[in-house]
Amino acid sequence: MAKLWKELLTKETITRGWHLARSDTKQDFSEDLYSTDVYGLDLAHLVQETINRLRTNTYQPRPLFRIEVPKGPLAFRPGAVIPIHDRTVLSALVLLMAAEIDKKLPESVFSWRLKIPIPKKGPIFRESDITELPFLKKKTIREEVDPFEGWYRLWPIFDEKTRRIFQIEGYRFLATSDIAAYFENIQLPILRDHLLRHLPHETELVNLMCLFLESWCDRTRDGRAHHRGIPQGNFVSSFLGNVFLIPLDEAFINLEKELDIKYFRYMDDVRIFAKTREDARRCVLLMARTLRSLHLNVQTAKTKIYDEHLGEISRLLIDDRVDDLSKLIDDIQQNHKGAVVPAAARKSYLASLSDIAKRDTHAGQKILGARTPLEGLSLRAFNRWMTAHSLLESDVYVTRLLAEIAKSADSKLTKKLIATARRFPRKRGIETAVMKMIEDKQIIFPHQEAECLRALRYLSTLTDDTINHCWKRVIRSTEDRYLRMEAAYLLSRTELPKARIDKLAKIFREEPDAYVQAALAGLLAQRRENNQEIVQMLVFHPNEKVRDIGKLFRTVKNKPDFAKETLRHALRPEIPWVLCDHMPFLHLMAASKSEEVRKQLLDSIRVPRTKHEIGGLRGTLQAIFTRTRESLGA
Repeated sequence: MAKLWKELLTKETITRGWHLARSDTKQDFSEDLYSTDVYGLDLAHLVQETINRLRTNTYQPRPLFRIEVPKGPLAFRPGAVIPIHDRTVLSALVLLMAAEIDKKLPESVFSWRLKIPIPKKGPIFRESDITELPFLKKKTIREEVDPFEGWYRLWPIFDEKTRRIFQIEGYRFLATSDIAAYFENIQLPILRDHLLRHLPHETELVNLMCLFLESWCDRTRDGRAHHRGIPQGNFVSSFLGNVFLIPLDEAFINLEKELDIKYFRYMDDVRIFAKTREDARRCVLLMARTLRSLHLNVQTAKTKIYDEHLGEISRLLIDDRVDDLSKLIDDIQQNHKGAVVPAAARKSYLASLSDIAKRDTHAGQKILGARTPLEGLSLRAFNRWMTAHSLLESDVYVTRLLAEIAKSADSKLTKKLIATARRFPRKRGIETAVMKMIEDKQIIFPHQEAECLRALRYLSTLTDDTINHCWKRVIRSTEDRYLRMEAAYLLSRTELPKARIDKLAKIFREEPDAYVQAALAGLLAQRRENNQEIVQMLVFHPNEKVRDIGKLFRTVKNKPDFAKETLRHALRPEIPWVLCDHMPFLHLMAASKSEEVRKQLLDSIRVPRTKHEIGGLRGTLQAIFTRTRESLGA
């Protein structure tokens, strides 16, 4: 039995894969609200079952959750979310492959590099018993489990080194190109060959990785599968995408022996510097030939040679606003270390941010005043500008963010809006602006609307118009699945009338999509009479995903220890927005047959029902408190 395959079939490796997979879900294109709770609920059993299936070659991948993610005003990328069970195995595979693959990457590649020293257990992880815990903090995962350096450290190094090359070392030409639909065009047979070349004794490991990828390939209308493309939006695919371009790295390592050039790569962002235009042309041609040999398509219109004699490289790679904002952010973080910034210092920082936002730039797009959607370095500066405001607990940027969302469907902007709503739940203008954009049809992508509704879920109060809009989205079967899910998640923080719950029960039974059913389950949990029937319907549902939600609900409702931990997590005062995601659990506990569970609920919400920071939740908390107290005869 091969060394790494043997290590895969251990509790420690699969469990570490779970922790890294769970952490990675925070970056997903879409939200599957309770999926990680379900897996962590029965972690030891699921880990052992996974090992048994891998050992007996009976493991079968689950279908992807596919979603269209906006990319520009008239295009989208095919995003996907890998189910947490499969993501756990894939993460374990990557962690085992990482040490060997890293040896093949030259120093000029800055993406997906291992930490030095590597966190070790066996060949990869540091000896630790932390994996016995089902839910680790993000910081613990980063320090104890994740072997890769964070992008926030490596990307600035990549950026700085490439600047030095033309500013200081005299390489005045830059050759670049662009790979069309990179992840969608990765050829799986070629990827398999690459992995086997780097891991020649780990055939079982490589074949298992390819089993997942091949099972997820898109099919033609006649059902034929072309073994091309890997799911976007997760660290596993990013790692594999990095591996796939090693032949390009090798080609330029050889060319560097012949020509005076400098080659750098971060994922598919390739920067090749030369001292003469002729050498730069040779680099472009070599890049095109090598990429075509990998069956990748090069966008000719984006294949260019930039000449610094004309200031072209500086305009492409340098924006003083980004540099100034990065220095300002570093200053805030180093001098104040997460503490409240004193008033005088805060005023000075805000004045600097205002000046930067109004500054003219060679790109022609100011942070304040741009008429077209921000792009390139201007968009990067805008994101840094918002980050600096957030560190100062300043909501000055919110109006500008909403204006940009009205012009651009970039998913990074809606992610920022979600974080903003969590940080500033009393910012009423967010709801007004989002609902106006929807009404005026400025938001045309279902994914963009879904993420905007996700942001509204964390606001302190919501209007009846917003709630009714979400209700219409939920009950209309022709709506986009993710939009219906997010509308249901928002409604779950409200208290629905009995007539609507009864209607949802009928919709649930007729709904063919298990993901939508799982989202509807959080609303059905509000039923007061015969609540146990709802839980049983979920537990004995024919679909595995819905059954898992039922088991989670049953455990929360009936087991005091788990109910206590759930309440502790949902009611943490330092993260008040978490309760917006967990209201269905409180409804379940209020209907529990366990007196201990109901007493824990009563004690836990006694204070929050009148003082919780998300003011719109207080009425529901009071109603739950009242009927729980009455059930206890208190």
